[in-house]
Amino acid sequence: MTLRIENLSRMANQIASNNEALSDDEATRRVAEHLRSFWTPAMRRDLAAYAVEHPEALDPVVRAALVTA
Repeated sequence: MTLRIENLSRMANQIASNNEALSDDEATRRVAEHLRSFWTPAMRRDLAAYAVEHPEALDPVVRAALVTA
């Protein structure tokens, strides 16, 4: 795994962790909003591709957020 995708994966999981007190639906909405607002399309695309090959590496909230981000 490249350093870039390691960093993206770690950051996305941290964003989900910061929203863990919320319901899954609200956390997913907030993570998706964060990804749309602050991540470039290339970053989202790379993380989505990684999620397909390594779903276990990402928090379920991150995987759900990628669908709408």
